[in-house]
Amino acid sequence: MSRTKPGWQRRLIAGTAAGAALLTSAACSAATQPTSGNSAAAGPVRNGGTLVVAQTSDADPGGFLKTSIGNILSEYQVLETLTLIGAKTGQPEGVLAKSWKLAPDAKSIDITLRDDVTFHSGRKLTASDVIFTLKKVRDPATGAANQPLAAQVSSMKANGDHELTLTFSKPTPNIFDLFETMPILNPATYADYAAGKVVDGTGRFAWKSWTPGGKVVLTKYAKYRDAKNTHLDKIEINIINDPTAIVSAIRSGRVQYGVGMPALDARTLSKQSGYALVTSGGSAIPLAFDVTKAPFDNKTVRQAIQYAIDRNRIVQQVEGGQAQATDLPWKTSTAGYDATQAKQYTYQPDKAKKMLAQAGVKGASFDVVTLNTPEATGIFQIVKNNLAAVGLNAKPVILSATEYDERIAKQDIGTPAVLMMNSNALSPASQVVSRPELVASENLLKFQSPEYTKLVQKVTGAATTDAQKKAVHDYNAYFLDQAFALPLITRSTMTVRSQEVGGIASTRTGFLDLGKAWLSK
Repeated sequence: MSRTKPGWQRRLIAGTAAGAALLTSAACSAATQPTSGNSAAAGPVRNGGTLVVAQTSDADPGGFLKTSIGNILSEYQVLETLTLIGAKTGQPEGVLAKSWKLAPDAKSIDITLRDDVTFHSGRKLTASDVIFTLKKVRDPATGAANQPLAAQVSSMKANGDHELTLTFSKPTPNIFDLFETMPILNPATYADYAAGKVVDGTGRFAWKSWTPGGKVVLTKYAKYRDAKNTHLDKIEINIINDPTAIVSAIRSGRVQYGVGMPALDARTLSKQSGYALVTSGGSAIPLAFDVTKAPFDNKTVRQAIQYAIDRNRIVQQVEGGQAQATDLPWKTSTAGYDATQAKQYTYQPDKAKKMLAQAGVKGASFDVVTLNTPEATGIFQIVKNNLAAVGLNAKPVILSATEYDERIAKQDIGTPAVLMMNSNALSPASQVVSRPELVASENLLKFQSPEYTKLVQKVTGAATTDAQKKAVHDYNAYFLDQAFALPLITRSTMTVRSQEVGGIASTRTGFLDLGKAWLSK
């Protein structure tokens, strides 16, 4: 299967509340995304007003197919996907798709589109727009988030303006993972998206303007098919690079909703009167090792390090208790998730010392790449202290997000170890072909074995729930034993809103949906 390196660069700070791989052979009808977060505490729904929000990363209007973090507050306001996974149901719910039927063998799907959808330019949505978008996602040059999954689409056929059939080269029960991250583009204007002047979508809000490094302005699309449920007149997205400055902006009232602040700051602010915590999405944070570099070419050393790390301390000190200490990268609702497997490596420093002694490793020093964020550096400090207690010296190589992405794209971390961050939003079948540390071929960590390849193939090919459970459970056992990329924690994204903001929802991958948000005053 072909795979694009840029597609690896998905360090989303957000994820999802949905579960595992999806199977359906019955026709499904369109549904509205339920509101998530802490909206119950918001004031009454009121129409009108401008919602002022802030994020730490600049927008990337040319990167909507990449799930670029800079688009976390704009993408699903301006653009729309075929389906989204319902936060409450865990099942695909129609957005642009009116209905669909996945074949019993999961090797094809028939899709019927809504016939009342228009782009902001006024042109009606057709099946050819979906095919254009899918071809872009399938092209490795695009660097789309789910390119490996799109590559399994062997044929695309439009049956009139509002129906199409997709055929897959292998069973693809996780096709809804692809739809989740594939906003439909307008072929006539797509070439202009990257400049940020024309971004022509079908969402509740139209792209008004983008000032690079400054702000994005979105305005209500008055001709939206359900415009009566769009309450805001405008959304203003301010780019504030300093996470602590976002906290100050919310406290001062200049910003009503902030994304990108440290977890402890978010939790502390949310406890104060007038503010509320919004949790969404999810990420796994693994400590990963290049298995070709000593001492991590020794499995016993990799296992010993897992026993040496106090995951619960990371949860409390860095994440403020808002995370899970675990050895597995999946959501707990995933088919095949085993709570016993997830706790295989408990904090046992004495056992770690004995294993290192058995491996003949003492006083080893090594570099560890880590992101230059408060969360990553906080986690690293605990890891460093834990490893020092068992006789190992971990030295940080702190990189900006851009530098980190470049090394990931080149498949060269440059150090024997790396503290990673990846979304765990999608099903295992999608993650094992897209996450750079989990793929079976051209693995970032140089890990490869016939057994691992076989287990990955079973995960991606499982077409029933029972088969998924067994495939994931068997994969977990081998993955835990090899210990080359085990997570330290998984956690949701924490953001903070002022109490006057309601209706904030999130997608499965943790991008924010403000389409039905409102200001109560």
